[in-house]
Amino acid sequence: MSAPSPVLAQAQAPLQVDTTAAPDQPAGRRTALEVYADRLEAVAATYPRLPVIVMNAFERPNGRDVPVDPWRLLTGLTALIAAGTAALLATNRALARTRERVEAAHAAPVIAAVLRLGLGLVGVAAYVVGALIAYAALHPRHPAAPAILLAVLQASVTVLLVDRLVRFLCAPDQPALRLLPLDDTGARALHRTAMVTVALAAGVLGLVDLLMALGVGGDAIVAIGLPASTIPFIYLLHRVWRGRNAVAMALAGPLSIDPAASPALGLWPVAATVYLIGLWLVVAASAVRLEPGTGPRMLVSLLAALAVPAVALIVQRPLARFYRGEETEAGKATVTRVMRAVWTALFLVGLFATAAIWGFRVEKATGIGGILLRLAVNVSVVLLLGYVAWTLVVRAIDRALEGARQDSHNSRAQRMATLLPLLRKFLQIVLISVIAMIMLSSVGIEIGPLLAGAGVVGIAIGLGAQSTIADILAGVFYLLEDAFHMGDYVEVGQLRGTVEGISLRSLKLRHHRGAVHTLPFGQIKALTNYSRDWALMRLEFRVPPDTDMALVKKIVKTIGKELADDPEMGPSFIEGLKSQGVRRVEDDAVIIGVKFTAKPDEQFVIRREAYHRLIRAFRENGISLVGRGVVVHVDDPAARSQAIGFAAAQALEGAMGGAKGNGGAD
Repeated sequence: MSAPSPVLAQAQAPLQVDTTAAPDQPAGRRTALEVYADRLEAVAATYPRLPVIVMNAFERPNGRDVPVDPWRLLTGLTALIAAGTAALLATNRALARTRERVEAAHAAPVIAAVLRLGLGLVGVAAYVVGALIAYAALHPRHPAAPAILLAVLQASVTVLLVDRLVRFLCAPDQPALRLLPLDDTGARALHRTAMVTVALAAGVLGLVDLLMALGVGGDAIVAIGLPASTIPFIYLLHRVWRGRNAVAMALAGPLSIDPAASPALGLWPVAATVYLIGLWLVVAASAVRLEPGTGPRMLVSLLAALAVPAVALIVQRPLARFYRGEETEAGKATVTRVMRAVWTALFLVGLFATAAIWGFRVEKATGIGGILLRLAVNVSVVLLLGYVAWTLVVRAIDRALEGARQDSHNSRAQRMATLLPLLRKFLQIVLISVIAMIMLSSVGIEIGPLLAGAGVVGIAIGLGAQSTIADILAGVFYLLEDAFHMGDYVEVGQLRGTVEGISLRSLKLRHHRGAVHTLPFGQIKALTNYSRDWALMRLEFRVPPDTDMALVKKIVKTIGKELADDPEMGPSFIEGLKSQGVRRVEDDAVIIGVKFTAKPDEQFVIRREAYHRLIRAFRENGISLVGRGVVVHVDDPAARSQAIGFAAAQALEGAMGGAKGNGGAD
């Protein structure tokens, strides 16, 4: 390959700016503003000579004696593009049935979209092959022909690849394969905006590459490329402001967010405008300096700008799944805060990705301003990501906890309702610790000695707080053994109540009278749980020895049937009320037993109602209950009066003796 011409070499090499003062100027370095002013004056001075420069490039491309006929060049380019397009269309038609089978065979939209993307890339490859075949058939002999072919292929293949990628995401013609939460109108608008923007940018780059292949360079290429580069930016700004409301609704729609209530959504067109204007200024500055790779970096930056809202829409789908059904004001406020953090994080990532594309890296910034910028960026990104992660974790745990509470009769759900609050506290502590360590590391503080010191302090605290550690470990094993759940009615020693709270080291019981007992896990030696699986209750009645047991059994059976038919208490029975007959005999009474089996936590209500109904039924059937104590039966009326008088005299004597004793004490 022959050596490039001096003009092309000048166009492809970065501009070396002489910042030293001219001989007639005082000593010192020239400012950047003065350098850019001189370069712009040189570019402006090129415009009157621009037609001559372009004509000379066609007559003697790269300084050679072989001219290029513009009409023949246009015909050749048309033939290349037509051949590639024909190959692309033929391939798409050949793969049409395969594409339909793929879409019908895979129910998952992601898999079908990926396979469809692969088939689309086959068409792009066919386009390249068709263009190369046409180039070989034309067999141009001009030395600039390979560079012209490369410029055409770069521009056209870029447009085709972006078209396949955008179709993969928004599928304007296949709503079932659409990965972005957009309607048909929004999908078509996004596809049209992306394709026109990329086509304009790729067209500008292709024109610049073509002219550079012919030998146009230096100030002339800047004079042509600089105004042409504004076209895609102007179009994109037009689309931003024209579709600002539609984009805001698309971003807020899946999560039921009011766009008017979110400042980030209201200000996004302003932020996009500032970003695009700043990006064009960077492109212009790079073009004026004749830096290599300005065109490709401009195209990648525009794609990054289009990727930010696309990624925001992709993130919407899992967030909408997480926060579906949040109809309360607090829930909507949480969704708004999360999305505000997500949009801010995406904007920062897009901004600094664009800066990295143009060679500015935050981690390499120097000086006080650079250090402060690096600290601000690192801390902001860590806090935003930590906040989003925490809200997602909390929402996932709350949803699981809500489902567990609704399915309270399932033992696994009850166990989840017990463990999830502890898991949330543990994850909160871990997340805060990790974020703190990352922030300290990002500001330049070595966290290794801090971790070592924290380990030593932890050992010291562990030695001095053995009882607390014992409580925590005992609580862990109680929970692992599934000894109790939230809402269970338990008894620990002389204390009993409903489990109302579980912390790392203690258990809170709510007594039925309202008192709250706090029990460290380490002090629980034995625990009785009344809320597991089933509850067997035994009732005892003291009746006279001459009671008709058959009548008692009949009464118990009747009351049991009534309770089983009760709409409130009937579903709580596992085994109905049954008579156990005589359980034991005492001196003055016979103890009869009655039992039933009920669901946990329902036995006490059933027991109370069973007592009421049985006592009333016994009274109605002439069955009296015998109290504890000595009962004297006297049949003779005279003896009865004498016994009553004797008992009264004994009571009066006892009362008088008590009064005398009190007087002596005084």
